[in-house]
Amino acid sequence: MTAARRSAGASTPATRPRDGFLDLVRSVSILRVVVIHLLGAPGFWFWPAPTFVAPGMPIVFFVSGALVRQTLRTVDGKRRSVLQYWRKTFRRLLLPYSVYYAVVLAIFVVGDLMNDDPRWTVRPDRALVAATGFVIPHASGAMRHYTGHLWFMSAFLVLTLLAPLLVRMFERFGALVMTVPLAGLALAEWRTAGGNQPPQEIYKLATFAVPYVAGFWYTEPRFQRLPRWVFLVAASVLGAAAWWYDGVRHGAVNASGIKHLLVGGAWFCVALAAAPVLRHVAERYRAGIDRISRRTFTIFLWGWTTRVVAWEWAEDLVGTFWPRLALFVVLALGLLAAAVAAFGRVEDIAAGRSPRA
Repeated sequence: MTAARRSAGASTPATRPRDGFLDLVRSVSILRVVVIHLLGAPGFWFWPAPTFVAPGMPIVFFVSGALVRQTLRTVDGKRRSVLQYWRKTFRRLLLPYSVYYAVVLAIFVVGDLMNDDPRWTVRPDRALVAATGFVIPHASGAMRHYTGHLWFMSAFLVLTLLAPLLVRMFERFGALVMTVPLAGLALAEWRTAGGNQPPQEIYKLATFAVPYVAGFWYTEPRFQRLPRWVFLVAASVLGAAAWWYDGVRHGAVNASGIKHLLVGGAWFCVALAAAPVLRHVAERYRAGIDRISRRTFTIFLWGWTTRVVAWEWAEDLVGTFWPRLALFVVLALGLLAAAVAAFGRVEDIAAGRSPRA
């Protein structure tokens, strides 16, 4: 068996080195999501609208696409086993999700037993389907309010399935591969404009497949050689397109998939223009960035749910707005920290790495 493992390892491309720039922008995007959720709970919007500042999810999907391309690219005529990639990636996604879902489902089953409200009635068929991670969990009417953020889980799972094919298409057809996610986005927007919006999971997949595939270009040497001014020009074009498309409105930029991508792309191009400086920052604060990177998925899973619970508790406990807001922030951050402490180890187990202090 040892010989077989050595033989398999010999045909696998070397493990990729850490990219400080990608780790940094992903970590900042995760923290931004937490902050935006805190600001959004009480409708505490102000100018400039917070969601228009460095939208995180387009950046997260771009980073994911870049890392997937580094993992699956052909090196010296050799490619990583697709089955090996699927097994490792699905384990990293589904094990933390399964623990999260088991806890949330158990809470709502207990809530169903203690509550006569039909909104709390848990439907076993929906609960079983949601366990796959490919749909947003809504085993009861009340559950979706706590789990609506899990469209990202469905999108990541589908893109994981498609990644080997998309990478092969990228290697064979280059820029033409972008027609695949763009066609999906165009179809989703067309149906939405016609009043027949597809399910949230499909709409979000169609939207964020675009930056995911765009991330493939980051791994190309010619992309790394582009002068910084090119990214500044691209940022200006994307920003102008976002303004022309729908301006800057009160509320969330992600109400429109196209606008979300345009605004997020503009900010990411600014980050690319500043990449040398950001890499230096990443090296200087490597320890902190690594700690966030190791808990990225746990924060994604638990961040929204703990925020919703914190706001409901704060509303029940305090009637005055500002004291309620202060209590909410303390509760939300405390609950999220507790969830990360309690379940973050699962992320290490799923990734096959040892915990460290």
